[in-house]
Amino acid sequence: MTTEFDPTDFLPGDRAGQGRWEIGHYRQHAHYLEFLAGQNPPIILAEMPIVTMGNTDLERKIFLNAHQVAHELIRPYANVTGIDLALVDFKNEEEFFVWLDVHASEHALLDQAFGLT
Repeated sequence: MTTEFDPTDFLPGDRAGQGRWEIGHYRQHAHYLEFLAGQNPPIILAEMPIVTMGNTDLERKIFLNAHQVAHELIRPYANVTGIDLALVDFKNEEEFFVWLDVHASEHALLDQAFGLT
């Protein structure tokens, strides 16, 4: 299985790009959960509400916190560490792009660990 998610393909204010990113990102997390559930014995992790990051500060805060939990749950099974992905201000473009890059790097490590590359 190969990844369909491009974790850096998203610009601030680009609603269509954000939607494409959200769908690909959600599906990639679903692939991780599917991979883990297929292990023997199965590893069943909770699915976090990360389908959309939303557009308001509150929606983004909810997404970021749930997304951080999702990564915290998955990381030990991939032997991957990472930053707190909930700590980003999407209104600060520099911070946003750094977050995208760090997040993309972690997804690349997860993809590799789970054989999704």
